[in-house]
Amino acid sequence: MSPIIKLSDNAALRIKEIMSNAEKDSLGVRGSVKTGGYAGKSYVLEYTKKVNTSENIIEDKEVKVVVK
Repeated sequence: MSPIIKLSDNAALRIKEIMSNAEKDSLGVRGSVKTGGYAGKSYVLEYTKKVNTSENIIEDKEVKVVVK
């Protein structure tokens, strides 16, 4: 099964940089889409400390992204 998303090298590097400032117990970053913004949707990227049962974890290029 192919992953839900595939990270580019630049994206993985940026996530590693972001995670270097995270609290020690953060697992990775969570990406989600919320209602709002100019086109009706806005994208959110935040630290996550837990994974909900309705979410998927993508591990690629030594980083973890939780997709809501």
